[in-house]
Amino acid sequence: MKFVAVTRILDEADIVEAFVRHTAHFVSHHIFMDNGSNDGTIDILKSLAGEGFKITVFQNKSVHYNEREFNTFLYKEAVDRHAADWVVFLDADEFIDDSKLELSFVDYFNKLSTLHNPIHCVKIPMVNYQYTRQDNQSEIITPLRVTKRLAPLNSHKVIVSSKIRKNNIMIDNGSHRVLCNGYDVPEEIVEQNLWLAHFSERSPYQIVVKFVRGWAKILAAGDDVVKSGASDHYRGPYYIIKDRPHELLQNEWFMTRKNESPDLIEDPAKYRGGPLKYTQGAQEAMIAVRSLMGYVTDLATQHGRLIDSDPSVRKMVEQWGSNHNQII
Repeated sequence: MKFVAVTRILDEADIVEAFVRHTAHFVSHHIFMDNGSNDGTIDILKSLAGEGFKITVFQNKSVHYNEREFNTFLYKEAVDRHAADWVVFLDADEFIDDSKLELSFVDYFNKLSTLHNPIHCVKIPMVNYQYTRQDNQSEIITPLRVTKRLAPLNSHKVIVSSKIRKNNIMIDNGSHRVLCNGYDVPEEIVEQNLWLAHFSERSPYQIVVKFVRGWAKILAAGDDVVKSGASDHYRGPYYIIKDRPHELLQNEWFMTRKNESPDLIEDPAKYRGGPLKYTQGAQEAMIAVRSLMGYVTDLATQHGRLIDSDPSVRKMVEQWGSNHNQII
């Protein structure tokens, strides 16, 4: 039985090497769609591929979102070109943890294949791990450094069978649902004992990058996307950073102990990736600057290409540039 992981990735230089090394314990190939990383992520992936890890990397530098299309493309790529029996949807901050299963990851799916009623989608819960001041800051492997978690979420990621490839399939935003002909796959189960250890917040600088870039991508996609409510959780923090940055960047709570909830449980995820070779430690602020400067460069470059593409667009932009209003 062949497992292929697929991942959309953007600026994950601090965690991507550990993620690839860990995930390789479970899958035989890993396909990435890079959405314009600027922080060294691509260099690390190249080094891992040179070391022998089975990695394919596509890239699309669109400055706005087109998530469903790319998720579905990655599924088809895994099945059609890499003969996947199961396609495992992961973000680069999500680590498979099968330590609470009675069987291993592979044996679990082998058992599913023997069932009389077929299963075509397995949903597994996300479990948020939170950084704290007690973490060992000299440890660069995120799952070994960040060891406190909250209870499993009522939010799941999907592992999808190749047997529904020929249906009109769509992998929804966030890889939380699989749709066939517009409806949820009926042959699906939720496996509560197979977890995704989720390390979405690893430093205050990394969180700031998520806020700024996340909402900027929505603004760049146009008014219809803004009104749709997509990624609306980034809106408020974005405008705080834009207009009142001191409220976060000089806030002792945000910069040191934001995630220190009394509900945290000491329960390290089982990391299977081994030591790292290409990841630099204690670079959170520098990685954040590279990420944001890279996004600004990509956004400005695409704006310039758009102006160059059509004289009418250039004329319209020049008209905008000549408008002025008295504001005081």
